[in-house]
Amino acid sequence: MGKYYRDAEQLYEIYGYFLDKVLRDEKIGPKMAKAGIIIKFIYTDPDAEITIDLKNPPAEEGRYGTFYLGPCDLKEDVWSKQEADFSHSFWHGRENPVAAVTKGKIKQGGKITAMLKLLPVVRPAFDLFPKVLEEMGYGDKVIRD
Repeated sequence: MGKYYRDAEQLYEIYGYFLDKVLRDEKIGPKMAKAGIIIKFIYTDPDAEITIDLKNPPAEEGRYGTFYLGPCDLKEDVWSKQEADFSHSFWHGRENPVAAVTKGKIKQGGKITAMLKLLPVVRPAFDLFPKVLEEMGYGDKVIRD
């Protein structure tokens, strides 16, 4: 098991809350929606899947996209496989995903350039993720200097 998540349910709890905030954010959400793609994240340690649909109209009012926790039937345009701990560190702004791909820490397929265009768009979420952890009572999971 990884360092930050005891199981997939805890990962889904944290990422569900976080993605809801990101996809409702007036600065981040509309820019993400412009990507017009479906992204599947496949995590290991614990094993989990999260799909973000930025292609179809949002399922919930007030959101700029829809996310699915766990396997879903949507066909992704791009996928990314990584350890959950890497993703946790990424959302703290501590990882370079391009370098991680070249080092084999992340495996990807599909429209990778479309996903790379999202990197500058999601950068403001790096400040949001630690705040979300604190709000949820998971301050012990915040990566501090």
